[in-house]
Amino acid sequence: MQHITFEHHHAHHYKIQTESKKTLWISLVLTLLFALIELIGGLLSGSLALISDSFHMFSDALALVLSMIAIYYVAKKSDKRFTYGYARLEIIAAFLNGLALIIIALGILYEGIIRLVNPIAIDFNLMMTVAIIGLVINIILTFILMRSLKAENNLNIKSALWHFIGDLLNSVGVIIAAILIKLTGISEIDALVSLIVGVVIFLGGYKICKAAFYILMEAVPKGLKTDEVYKTILSIEGVSDIHEFHLWSISDDLYSLSFHVILTRYDSFNDYKIVQNLTNILKEKHGINHVTIQIENPKINNHFEV
Repeated sequence: MQHITFEHHHAHHYKIQTESKKTLWISLVLTLLFALIELIGGLLSGSLALISDSFHMFSDALALVLSMIAIYYVAKKSDKRFTYGYARLEIIAAFLNGLALIIIALGILYEGIIRLVNPIAIDFNLMMTVAIIGLVINIILTFILMRSLKAENNLNIKSALWHFIGDLLNSVGVIIAAILIKLTGISEIDALVSLIVGVVIFLGGYKICKAAFYILMEAVPKGLKTDEVYKTILSIEGVSDIHEFHLWSISDDLYSLSFHVILTRYDSFNDYKIVQNLTNILKEKHGINHVTIQIENPKINNHFEV
């Protein structure tokens, strides 16, 4: 009995993303550390704001755990059940992270509105101390994540970066709010800053969810145009027409294309050479590495009968 292999010329799994793994581990440890600092500070001071933000940080930690699970799985090779490998898991995790950002943003917006209506007294010294610690940690995390993205483009790292950009802005906003509250005595400033930060986080989450949604729906990848790919295929000598055209992405930068080809003549062209020419030009011109082509003879494969 012949053994079925799932190793292809174009692998359906990612390389092991060492830089991304290292980045997420460092981010997770620092996030949990600061979340604990906020939680303890909030319990000792009786500050509900600090306790709430600590749970925000714990949600960031959960998002990082999801990203880490995804990155570990996408390095696995394809098998009999998952013939495309596990690359799509990265997109599912990114979608969940984006959704978490949106939910967190809505929570911040809700809390901000409540505090505008019912302002509370704020402990300036504790607010400044925790905000400065948070600012330093989030600057470090943002720098680490941005450096990782330059080394390995990864949608999960992008979603984690949006989490920490939101946290960084939150820390800056808290510091500014604390100073303004100290100078003016208007505690509602804290709520206004929270509303601004909530909008920024919401937009980041929406952007991540949108990118992941298009991939999950197998839409044409961003940056590729169907008409241009059509023209490229029809420019190959011997190609008369194409149909059953499907262009999608398995993950963030893993594109796939399948289509059927009708030739101008079937007695003067080498099918294998045409397939090779199409594969080469699609890779060079459009960056599509995985192409599946079926050549059809309309006399045999008639798709136009009513």
